[in-house]
Amino acid sequence: MKTESLDIKNLDLYLEKTLSIVKDYIQGISNDPVYANIERDSLNDLFEYKLPIQGTDMDSLFTDIERNVIPYCTKIGHPRFLSWIVTSPSPAGTIGEIINLVLSQAPFLYKAGPVATILEDIIITWFNEMFGYSKDGGGVLVSGGTMGTLTALTIARQAFVEDAMEEGIQNLEKPLVVYTSDIAHVSVDKAVGVIGIGSQNLRKIPTDSNYRIRIDLLSQQVEKDIKDGLKPFCVVGQVGTSITGAVDSLDQLADFCYDNELWFHVDAAFGGGAILTEQGKALMNGIERADSISTDPHKWFFIPVEAGCVLVKDRKHIYNTFKTTPELFDPEKRYDYINYGIQSTRMSRAFKIWFAFRYYGLEKLSRIIEQNLELTKYFKEKLDNNPNFEVSSPIMLSAVCFQYIPKKKLDIKEHNKLQLQLLELIEQSGVAFLAPANIGEKIVLRANFSNHRTTFEDIVILMDLMDKLVEQL
Repeated sequence: MKTESLDIKNLDLYLEKTLSIVKDYIQGISNDPVYANIERDSLNDLFEYKLPIQGTDMDSLFTDIERNVIPYCTKIGHPRFLSWIVTSPSPAGTIGEIINLVLSQAPFLYKAGPVATILEDIIITWFNEMFGYSKDGGGVLVSGGTMGTLTALTIARQAFVEDAMEEGIQNLEKPLVVYTSDIAHVSVDKAVGVIGIGSQNLRKIPTDSNYRIRIDLLSQQVEKDIKDGLKPFCVVGQVGTSITGAVDSLDQLADFCYDNELWFHVDAAFGGGAILTEQGKALMNGIERADSISTDPHKWFFIPVEAGCVLVKDRKHIYNTFKTTPELFDPEKRYDYINYGIQSTRMSRAFKIWFAFRYYGLEKLSRIIEQNLELTKYFKEKLDNNPNFEVSSPIMLSAVCFQYIPKKKLDIKEHNKLQLQLLELIEQSGVAFLAPANIGEKIVLRANFSNHRTTFEDIVILMDLMDKLVEQL
């Protein structure tokens, strides 16, 4: 009886074609446009939704890729992609990911991915060292910041309610309460909902003029919740809020959490990479005192998505939360990663990080991040010296919020409309790609300088573009 397989004839030719496409895309990444300005319905019409019962030939597929896919991808790696906190992936990280895809390892068990398991051990050890945790620390690689927050808060819940994973939290006498700043990432909202705490038990504490959580108001809210019969259990500090890039006063938050016996989690998804610089270390003073930390290698460590990381100061807590066996935690034993996170089968995320870190070294990555910080300062200086624009918030990391200032005074509605019009003109130009941001009632523009290809010349190009575009408003 004849059997079939899914192997491809002339595989070597098509792999060469694939690598040629990858090479051309990376080498041409700096060419405009940054954003393909195409309506969703128009793009939708280029593709067929009918189930492909019969296969097609490989050449036709490559034609589709070259005509209908690549031209309409947003160029995350373009030097003037300055939008969301998704940074330009490094070429070494991309090579590592390509090899990783071919190997297709699933490190939920050692036998399912021996090397992938060891490499994840290595990556977790490296990140623990970077953030100041001891050999007692542990962790797991996840998809990104949202899964990082969810994983960390699940661990925190288990640390406070030991039978939460078995019995749930529905019978608790005192509902648990989580605290974070009023500009924290929406991942905190999602996490408290998923783990059964509920958004009504999430307290969003106002921030100060530097957009840092006000610890005095946090203290007042905790006292009130205790009096109301609730159980405060976790504070989420920020290292780089998604709007302004603010960094909370971590050392003071650590003191507060210690004094009040609260779990202290730090969301460093955005700003974690700055730990490689002296400026970043100073801003993150006290981060090593956190009970858990989440950071995203696919942000300011220049790794292709998806790559997130959750660290725990004491790895027994991550095991006690996600273990799949009844045995008690043994600090001398190496556990499979199925006991360290929510997912079972998952792609290895360690290989591309290991490959990129080994190739570049942390010293070079540090220099790139310092360069990003210098570009941020340069852009602020350009804005300060330009009568058309005004910086809208203090700058701590790589995010710069700013607004166009028209010659006549406008109400808030007209102001917001004007900012969005300018943003749309920038997008339509294809020269650069920025993001909107909400600061209070105001809509402003945000440029984020965490791209390894951005230069000082790119900032000059952006400023010249915006000066020309404001004349059209």
